[in-house]
Amino acid sequence: MKTHRYPKMFWWIIVILFLMTMYSCRSARPKLAPAPSGSPPAPAEPAPAPSKTSPPQQPSPSTGKPAAPPPKEAAPLPSDKTLPEEPYFTHTIKWGGETLFIIAAWYTGDRDNWRALAQAMTRENPNVNIHRIRAGDKIPVPESLMKTRDSMPKEFVDNFYQTSKPEKPPPKPAPAPKEEEEPKLFGPKEFPKK
Repeated sequence: MKTHRYPKMFWWIIVILFLMTMYSCRSARPKLAPAPSGSPPAPAEPAPAPSKTSPPQQPSPSTGKPAAPPPKEAAPLPSDKTLPEEPYFTHTIKWGGETLFIIAAWYTGDRDNWRALAQAMTRENPNVNIHRIRAGDKIPVPESLMKTRDSMPKEFVDNFYQTSKPEKPPPKPAPAPKEEEEPKLFGPKEFPKK
């Protein structure tokens, strides 16, 4: 068997390459810009916050610089509750084996709309597990996707799980009778008597 000529050097090269890779992958630290030299040092005690009822301060003529404009109030981000509510049809799970896929196929006519049903479920209850649907659970179906309001029959659910009946294999032919007796493969051997 052939061995490497310099096994220790080989491992040192691997270690050095690993360290170089780790050094180059480290996160870059943000560099702080130096403070302008003309600005006065910050006061030791924090200044009291101006009240909202006080008028905005005018720039002082002695500094020559205009004061920074007051910060604008951030606009509130739209949340799920501020969005207009889309009307939903509520389907109650009755049969075992119902899935969002099957429910979407029945009510919307398109099985791929299961994602819209999942989004509607999580919008109403963010902690719901869309993969665990049990009898009695209520599934919201968006009205904009609805094709039918009829209740889903059990036969529709069963059709998704219906498998073709296995064909009966043809009967095996009976084994042909053996003409010769097979020798025993295991067991004690009988030796001829002397």
